Amino acid sequence: MKPTEYDILLAGEQRILEAIQQLEAEYNFHLDGMKAELERVREALTKCSMSVVHVSDHIDGKFKPNI
Repeated sequence: MKPTEYDILLAGEQRILEAIQQLEAEYNFHLDGMKAELERVREALTKCSMSVVHVSDHIDGKFKPNI
């Protein structure tokens, strides 16, 4: 039996939906990776800023608060 125009359009719709789902999955995978990398960078920045404050507060062996 020859597919009708409806069958062809329905199959096309299904292919488009599958492609969208695949793109969403890939997007979410990359987004999750980027969020994890952002968290690692923020943790490193926090550690770095703590070190900078610690060093700048104790220049020449004297405590110099940042007021």
